[in-house]
Amino acid sequence: MIDQLLYLLLGAAGLTVAFYSIDRLFPKKDKLGIDGNLVWTDEGRKTKPFFNNVYDVLGKPDLMYKIKGGILAVEYKSRKGNIYESDIVQTKCAALAARGSGYKVIKFLVITATRKQYFDLPRSDRALYKEIEPYIVYTRQSKTGCKLPATPDRFKCKSCAFNYKCNYVQEN
Repeated sequence: MIDQLLYLLLGAAGLTVAFYSIDRLFPKKDKLGIDGNLVWTDEGRKTKPFFNNVYDVLGKPDLMYKIKGGILAVEYKSRKGNIYESDIVQTKCAALAARGSGYKVIKFLVITATRKQYFDLPRSDRALYKEIEPYIVYTRQSKTGCKLPATPDRFKCKSCAFNYKCNYVQEN
């Protein structure tokens, strides 16, 4: 009787080790190919943005996953095409804001319909803020009504609401 119980316990322990090993060898990934657990989702207007009191920034990524070592922030863009600097800056700002709310965001992922790219973040909030500070200053100036220099680009001009009266509009 005791021998059978001992064999049963050893068998259960062996199965536990086997399942743990299989899980480590073949981690579960979701539809986006992310090995982690979804911990936060932006549900649109009803979801309040994160706020970082130290750097006075707010933002919210589309998704956040618990991964090894911290949190992965995900920004999804439905367009086809490249990942732009503005996408990266937006996601860095959202990561800094999420850090201010207690999430240890260590990297982020930007996804478009045709591209997918991971980025590592600096460990310190200060270093992350320094990377995006010029854009934050620029944004704050525009919100206070300061006239900012034009940054024409063929694709931007094509979809701009003011292209009918702009001196810098680029054709094609």
